[in-house]
Amino acid sequence: MSPPAPPPDVPRALREVDALMKPVADTARLLPALTAENAVEERARLVDALERREAPVPAWTLRPARVEPAVWRMLERARARVEGEPIAALYLARLDELELELAMIEALGDARRVRPLAARRFGTGRTEVEAPGGRAPAARFARALLDALPHREEPHTVPAAAAAGRPSLAGLMLAVAREAGLSIEVKVEPRLSAGAATGDRTVFLADRWFGAREAQRFAVHEVLGHAVAAANARAQPLRLFEIGTAGAFSAQEGLCLCLEERAGLLDPYRLRIVAARVLAADRMHHGAPFGDTARWLRREHELSAADAIGVAERAYRGGGVARDVGYLVGWLRVRGALERGETNVDDLRAGRVDVETARALPRLIEAGLARPPRHRPSLSSSRAATDAGTSFETSPPSLAASFTMLEET
Repeated sequence: MSPPAPPPDVPRALREVDALMKPVADTARLLPALTAENAVEERARLVDALERREAPVPAWTLRPARVEPAVWRMLERARARVEGEPIAALYLARLDELELELAMIEALGDARRVRPLAARRFGTGRTEVEAPGGRAPAARFARALLDALPHREEPHTVPAAAAAGRPSLAGLMLAVAREAGLSIEVKVEPRLSAGAATGDRTVFLADRWFGAREAQRFAVHEVLGHAVAAANARAQPLRLFEIGTAGAFSAQEGLCLCLEERAGLLDPYRLRIVAARVLAADRMHHGAPFGDTARWLRREHELSAADAIGVAERAYRGGGVARDVGYLVGWLRVRGALERGETNVDDLRAGRVDVETARALPRLIEAGLARPPRHRPSLSSSRAATDAGTSFETSPPSLAASFTMLEET
């Protein structure tokens, strides 16, 4: 690989704002990781209760969190310093998001405080999406997906980690990363409520077994999506590409779902889980108790006890830190932008960017405020590394077929 180009002449004010924002963003990024200390034990107990048709009532132990006064001061100094500078609006919008995330950290465990903040930051079931057939509330589209798509689960045959030479999700991800030209670490994290999560250079996996298709999907989502975007962000002249622009959370999750779709891995089961998360968040924001939501998902939508508890946990954890509406909203928005030719996958992976910043990337490059993405792995060649040890027999129905079923309901 050729050496990186010399850094462009970034305005001094933007360099200073980047430096101020970094510790603020580092603090805010703890939000999804602030899991209950007894999460593993509680998850198992709640699943068991639901399987026995008892009301699952969580008793999470959450350590109070506090944002240091210096972090709040740096946020305000960044706001003041960026005023009047080029792309100030881009920075100010992200600073507004960071302020909400810091406030959520301090409100963790207090449902009355955290839920309104989560609604403002991540949206609710009322958030509108560009669904097939026109704009609609996210919850309405999510319900249509759950009602239309068949419920199909695959056996879990792939461990998170295994001895060298044996199939595992960790080995799969490392193989895909090597093919994509990336160097990453993969670690198993027992407290993780999601199946996987990606940091700057590390992918964290839940301590469980995965389905063969699910393993391939995670490799595409976490490595070819998040890890590539993180690697490209580190090569950008502005640290804002690493910190993330406003709207980047939803857009990046939406991009990763689009990559799953293009790889033929966005099957009915995956779409039903994405939809169920929206409805769980919607019920949480409307005041439904955790146990009622978990039982509703199991009874009305045929989710397994483990899936119902997992989906509900993501909505109710920390008092209601529900981020999952952003996945469905981001997927439909990114999908539409790609179909209309407004941007492309590589520009969306130039860093942790939203759709508008990806559209503006050519102008930012011309102004010396961005670089073209260094890593542009091919989906087909990188996915070739996922074939060993995780093959499956049938392909999922096309998304077009899923939407046809949707229109019939």
